[in-house]
Parts: sequence; C-alpha cells; structure tokens
Amino acid sequence: MPRRIRMAVLAANAHGAPDFYLAFVAVTNEQYNIGDHYDLARAHAEDEGYQYPTIAFDQNDAAALALRQVHAFMNGETDET
Repeated sequence: MPRRIRMAVLAANAHGAPDFYLAFVAVTNEQYNIGDHYDLARAHAEDEGYQYPTIAFDQNDAAALALRQVHAFMNGETDET
C-alpha cells in the first residue's frame, strides 16, 4: 500500500530565482527504499515549471532538519553557521 511522503525540491522557478517546491508523493515501501520518491518529486516540480538543477529531499533527510537552522539564520535569530 502506498504511503504519502512529504517532499521539498530546491530548484529555479519559472523566473529563474531559487525556490522550494513542496509536495506529497505516494510510494510503496520498496519504491521509497530505492529512492523513487526523489524522482517523483523532481518530476512534479518540473511539471509545475521548476527548472533543472533540482535537489529533492524528504522529511527524514538532513536537509529537512537543517531548514530550521536556515530559517533562524536568515531571520537574524543566530549568528552561527
């Protein structure tokens, strides 16, 4: 049975600016284990006008956890990098 995975794709938007595309993808455990969810998320982003290069990550990847630190840094809440 497929499960829904939260995905983020970092890519250039239709205006060429860096942006995040956020989506759910539905994959089986086997598809998840071989990384199909990354390909699906990138394909959905490209269908919505986001451009190569694209980097996809799910809620369990280190990049997702680092977004909290990025948010704090960009908002001046910390001077640490």
